[in-house]
Amino acid sequence: MQISRRAFISRTAILAGGLAAGLRTGHGQISEPPDNTVLRVVFATDSHLMVDNRLHSEDGLVAALSAIESLKPKPDLILFGGDLTHESPHLDFPAAEQLLDRFLKIWRGHTALPTFFTFGNHDLVGTQNASVQRDDPRYGKGLYRMRLGLEHEFYAFRKGGWRFIVLDDVLPQPDGFYIGEFVEEQLAFLRTELRTDPQTPTLLCGHIPAVSVLPNLSVCGAIKTTGMEIETPASLLAHNASDLRNVLNETKANVKLILAGHLHHLEQIQIDGISYITSGAICGNWWKGAQKGCAEGFMVLDLSTDGKYATEYRPYGWKAAA
Repeated sequence: MQISRRAFISRTAILAGGLAAGLRTGHGQISEPPDNTVLRVVFATDSHLMVDNRLHSEDGLVAALSAIESLKPKPDLILFGGDLTHESPHLDFPAAEQLLDRFLKIWRGHTALPTFFTFGNHDLVGTQNASVQRDDPRYGKGLYRMRLGLEHEFYAFRKGGWRFIVLDDVLPQPDGFYIGEFVEEQLAFLRTELRTDPQTPTLLCGHIPAVSVLPNLSVCGAIKTTGMEIETPASLLAHNASDLRNVLNETKANVKLILAGHLHHLEQIQIDGISYITSGAICGNWWKGAQKGCAEGFMVLDLSTDGKYATEYRPYGWKAAA
């Protein structure tokens, strides 16, 4: 399934690029944390812990968590953008659970910060393993949902005068692959949540970006051009991002930021006063070094009571195995 993207969206400002050092961006030209910061949030994504530890993914995850724990001031919470592990779609249930157990042992052993998870496409269990029973409750998102203690794949919570809405735009397909899509049930949930309280500063996060210019720049994945048309695979971007934007326009809610991972590269796009930020990955180029210039890292967000914010991408100094 593919989506055709014509000229890029008007009224859009873009920041994208390879990073060897931190980059600060922020709403209203804020380059430093607001004076009335009430909340520090880390957005970490795409750790891709691997079955085989030849690339030292365990050590890399520990290093990332150590860098998060050493931040001053200390973060209040972590949002994790998905792809906790790497091979789960190809594994049977016992092997996938063993891999997830390794991730959780490292995570819980190196941080006590409250962590809120979303699903990545690599967190689907058995979807590309023909020997796995499709009717088992652990299939697909089931195992990770149960082990992470999630009642639903999408949910909302509040802290420090901000509302956080965790979305899930990874939609498994009958052939075992996936596309990026906001299903109607989720859009209805989002619409109700935003209509109920349109005033509170709000941050959305998920795995697959709703908007990105990175595929067009050949930074990730493959695109196809036909004349003036640019076709981006629906596995790279949420193909119905316009439905998400319609909900935002309908509700006129105070949405400030929409965070995503998946593409392993840093990018910020400003549309209608909302910052769409795609973060670089904890694992960089799947633990083989920087991803086309974007170092292994995570986002740090400082949020204020009046809805202002500052963001910084923090590489944590990981050196890939030779």
